[in-house]
Amino acid sequence: MKKWSKSIIAVLAIVFVLCNVYLLLKENSKAERTINVRDWTRVEKDNVKKLFYTKGVTEPESETHVYFDKHKGSLDKILVKEGETVTAGTPLFVYDAQKLEDKKAILEDRKERLQSEMSSVENEITELQQIKQQAPADTAKTETENKKVKVDVNIDTSPIIDSNVQQKIAAAQTEKSKLEATLTENDAKLSRIGEQLQDLNVVSPVDGQVTNINPELQDPMITIASASSAVKGNLPATRVHEVQEGQAVKLYSPLLDQYYTGEVSQVIAIPDYKTAKKEPMYSFLVKLGNESDNSAIEDTPTDEATGITSEAEENTTETSGNTDAAKSTDKQPKVNLNNEASTVTEKEKPLLLGTKMDMQVTLAEALQVPVIASQSIEKENKKYYVYQMKKNGMVRKQPIQIGVSYKKKNQVIDGILTKDTIVTNEQNVKVSDPSPFITPSKSENLNKKDIKALPSIQKAKYILIGLFE
Repeated sequence: MKKWSKSIIAVLAIVFVLCNVYLLLKENSKAERTINVRDWTRVEKDNVKKLFYTKGVTEPESETHVYFDKHKGSLDKILVKEGETVTAGTPLFVYDAQKLEDKKAILEDRKERLQSEMSSVENEITELQQIKQQAPADTAKTETENKKVKVDVNIDTSPIIDSNVQQKIAAAQTEKSKLEATLTENDAKLSRIGEQLQDLNVVSPVDGQVTNINPELQDPMITIASASSAVKGNLPATRVHEVQEGQAVKLYSPLLDQYYTGEVSQVIAIPDYKTAKKEPMYSFLVKLGNESDNSAIEDTPTDEATGITSEAEENTTETSGNTDAAKSTDKQPKVNLNNEASTVTEKEKPLLLGTKMDMQVTLAEALQVPVIASQSIEKENKKYYVYQMKKNGMVRKQPIQIGVSYKKKNQVIDGILTKDTIVTNEQNVKVSDPSPFITPSKSENLNKKDIKALPSIQKAKYILIGLFE
């Protein structure tokens, strides 16, 4: 009897084990499984910055062109040289005044003639008006030859004289009006020539440096580069839509061993095929700040764990790998990246045009936000998930929404909160429904006082959970 009972117990034990193994290995099994979580972490607040590294060179922030006006006359003398520094108001060149002086003399002679003619017309009008006022009534007396009858006939001729005088006065006034209009036009021309004579000295409208003088008088005759500098950076096609105006930029000059700050002022979406063999290279301008910066360019994170990147980052990485130019500009410059302040001399060295720069552009940033590592995130059908460990002892697949992602650091916008507990490596957990989880005890973290303080029922509960689960 004892022998049979032992055999039955053994068979039942084997069947129980086999059934459990079957349920565990069966696909889509409804049997509840306990997940052994060895690595987990809490969601903490941190900063995430998406950075872009490239090279650049300093150039004038703007250029001002000065043109030659042939209507003002010929060139007399150029007063500056290429490379000369000028300020606003500095004379650049002088026109020859002879042609204008000749025009002025002709106009002045014409003015005298017109004034003389006008004076004659005015005198004529005055005389005619006097005749009209003083002329008496003329009377013609006629006698008949008849000796018997003698008759005196008086004929008044004043209306005829008044009419003739009035016509002459009207004609003279018309002539005067024409002369006045011609004289006004002549004075306007004289005034313009006077202004041109005063403007024969062409001065610089801005502060800067003369970079080009065209001796053949072709426009622009003189080019002046502004005193303020900008930095023109290389921009691969994969980054054109990411770099935007207003983004913060840190710069480093290896020549001067000096750091600077600035911001993107313009994105030039016109390709320069000469700078790249395979793909066109674009560019952008950075306006430098008023003061240099002592803080070094931020170090690139060196997290070697395999993880995910955002969709945009994946596309950028794939595309940038196809061009040598993109590879070179995406790499971090080899400069002091230990976040230590660089040494600045008491008298800061001037930043010369043509100085090469290492550049770091902040494409996007999120400060003091929930951040998780890429290895904790599972990507499925363009959606993101983490395995969240609940306080009730269950682990579940939690959908999340991520924001700024860079170098395996990801901003969490929605789905989990700061201090939530998640599985560190999503590859160690494969569940579709919420499942219970256990974690290995870490004896080094146990405190004897805390254990003694637990109630007996609580101690028994934890012991049973450890034995059976």
